[in-house]
Amino acid sequence: MLTWAIFLGLFTLFFGLLFIFSPKILTKMSVRLNKMVHEVDIRMTNNRMTVGVVLVLLSLFLFYYASKLVVR
Repeated sequence: MLTWAIFLGLFTLFFGLLFIFSPKILTKMSVRLNKMVHEVDIRMTNNRMTVGVVLVLLSLFLFYYASKLVVR
């Protein structure tokens, strides 16, 4: 859990500094990511049943894993 907190802290620090000091880089990143997300979105909606089943199974596994961590 500590590793995730450190990772998320570094991630938010990085983007916070980009917002403050270099918004042009964020704009370029946004344009590129929008193109990537649009392509991924089309693929995901075309395979919505498979993606849905995989996500439900993943969530059940994560709930199971979290319940085992709490019991310890």
